Amino acid sequence: MQNQPSLRQQIEANGLILIAIAMVLIYWVFDSMASEQVFTRVVIVCLVIVYGVMTQSLINGRKAALAEKERTQEQLIQSESLAAIGQLVAGIAHELNNPLASASSLIQTDIELLEEQEEKRPVFEELKKDLAYSLKELNKTKGIVKSILDLSRQTQTYLEDVNMNAVIDEALQVLYNQYKAMDVVIEKQYDPDLPTLQGNFSNLGQVLINIINNALQALPEGRGTLWLSTACDPKAESIVVACRDTGVGIPPQTLKDIFKPFFTTKEVGKGTGLGLYISHEIVHKHGGEIRVSSEVGKGATFTINLPCRRCGAS
Repeated sequence: MQNQPSLRQQIEANGLILIAIAMVLIYWVFDSMASEQVFTRVVIVCLVIVYGVMTQSLINGRKAALAEKERTQEQLIQSESLAAIGQLVAGIAHELNNPLASASSLIQTDIELLEEQEEKRPVFEELKKDLAYSLKELNKTKGIVKSILDLSRQTQTYLEDVNMNAVIDEALQVLYNQYKAMDVVIEKQYDPDLPTLQGNFSNLGQVLINIINNALQALPEGRGTLWLSTACDPKAESIVVACRDTGVGIPPQTLKDIFKPFFTTKEVGKGTGLGLYISHEIVHKHGGEIRVSSEVGKGATFTINLPCRRCGAS
């Protein structure tokens, strides 16, 4: 629930109306001393109050327009920054791809050579473990690089018929082994008549996996509730997907940075800081928008809007 505005905020939002009422009271007091023309006074009182209401409405409308303009400018700046950083990251990823592949290949060859020398196996056991661990880490790095390169390429098809209910279900299936031992309740609130949209099923699945995974990790002591919902917004001709959790929440100073590449609040070695960045870029390539709202100690809500003309036609 949203907090009720304070008395000070109400006064600031309706200042001119209060001034108009004060003027009316002052006028009434002084006019009463000199005249008994009640009708004239009533007309003047009404005119002054109407003037105050209309002026205050105009000011409030101007404030709202300025606030919306600032919000749009901030989003534009963020999108341009992400695009510039994304191009830089994709270029670096491309340069890293070849040496990573070469190093992985050499390590794999060395492991196979050691395994062939059965008589020397005890001597090289620790070396084999170190090489196997190095290969595992290199493959993990190659996976990150591949994700970035896939994201930067324009060759993927976005013309599949995608049902977002099915996308969420598949994401939950992928993450099942992670949350099956947790004390978590997952509530599904799907629109049963949700139309399909044009997009890439695999990429949108990656978005939901990242968001749901973050929500699970945010639950204190692995306990809490996740709400996953889908809905059709005919006015905006879009499908709305939401993931809400009862986790620890995201501090206000962190919200503006969570979609930046390599930004993470997780411990070292537990996060790359690319999950939400990649999710943001995938949604953007689908012509959509991803937003987050949060309150520390009460959880966070990620909302995805994806264009779907069939919503407007239904």
